[in-house]
Amino acid sequence: MHYSTTQPKIPVIAQPVLKKSAFVFAFAVFGVFSALAGIISLVTAIILSSNASMPSLAETMMIDAVYEFSLAALIFASSRAFSKGKLLSAWLYGSSLVLDSLYNLMTGNPLNYLFIGFGLLLIWQILRYRNQLELE
Repeated sequence: MHYSTTQPKIPVIAQPVLKKSAFVFAFAVFGVFSALAGIISLVTAIILSSNASMPSLAETMMIDAVYEFSLAALIFASSRAFSKGKLLSAWLYGSSLVLDSLYNLMTGNPLNYLFIGFGLLLIWQILRYRNQLELE
């Protein structure tokens, strides 16, 4: 038997290659879902106001539609800033998370923990890998 003091070599785990397109796609998906929610709220508000059976509900749905469209605009602006290599995208997306949380708290709706969780994860990854993603 031959005893050796050398340790077996452990393979080096390489860092995954980050692509901007994956982050831009993630931003765009969140923006599309927000825009779709705005369209649904707008259509619902139009239907409810045409029936005139529930005018207060129609007004609430119109406010929801405006909110969802403004949230979608913030998210799309964040996606555009990210595709141009601006760190401003993290701030814009963070402001959309704050806007969503404040709106839900003011209206008495439950917080959207899925949106907040994925959003914070996305911002954390952007800030962690900003050098590899070439953000200014």
